[in-house]
Amino acid sequence: MRTSLALLLAAALSVAVPAAASAAPGTPAADDWSCHPSAAHPHPVVLLHGTADSTAAWHDLEPRLAARGYCAFAVDYGADWFTAYQVNAMGPIARSARQVGAFVDRVRAATGVSAVDIVGHSQGGMIAEYYAQQQPGRVHSEALLAPVTHGTTLNGLVTFADASVVLRPLVDLGMYLTACPACADMEQGSRFVRALNAGPITRSGVRYAVLATRADTTVTPAGTASFIREPGVRNDFVQDYCPAATTEHATFPQDPIAISWVLNALDPAHAQPIRCPATARQDGN
Repeated sequence: MRTSLALLLAAALSVAVPAAASAAPGTPAADDWSCHPSAAHPHPVVLLHGTADSTAAWHDLEPRLAARGYCAFAVDYGADWFTAYQVNAMGPIARSARQVGAFVDRVRAATGVSAVDIVGHSQGGMIAEYYAQQQPGRVHSEALLAPVTHGTTLNGLVTFADASVVLRPLVDLGMYLTACPACADMEQGSRFVRALNAGPITRSGVRYAVLATRADTTVTPAGTASFIREPGVRNDFVQDYCPAATTEHATFPQDPIAISWVLNALDPAHAQPIRCPATARQDGN
């Protein structure tokens, strides 16, 4: 039993925690705290990475935002848990959300705005949803890449654990003991997921858009675990634009299709055609 549980936990963690971005973890984001939002883009953009990732995840998106005239700011969060490894986004999600909230307040104060736009990947998208529930007046819009909206089955592992009244609590305890409370929080049916989904997920006055990939094996079932099926929310698959795309969960923030989609979601009035990379060019886009 102990061996089986250890293997299950190891597999769960390998699915729950994506690989970091290609740039070195912890690389400072190119934040410009003297940036003043323009009339064209009056809401600064706050970027929230996923589990075990860092601000380096946004190294491809940030220059594109700057070129469009946005003030953009990225933050590392969730590394102040008891783990000696100090890995980002591993602490309890409610605790990380408070850190994100403090960062948003700092951005608001520096730029003189009342509300920000948020781009969140995976756990970062889940935190964005939670933060907007708690502080809706401080969020203008959210563009979310594979957020863990309804919790993940970890590609079936959570469903397997749920079959036993003993195994699921042991799995959750193992997540905490291995210094990843966030992983337990993101499981389908967790207390945090139930609270996030109690009543409407969205808040009036906040614009939401969600992008998923059919190739996702981390936030599962793909699409179903992420989409917000509520009025006014835009839910898309990468493959709606590029059917042959093989976009993976871990590299979503660097995916060229996702980057174009984010830019359109932040400024739908000036949306531009999304062009497929050569390797995914089978739909004529």
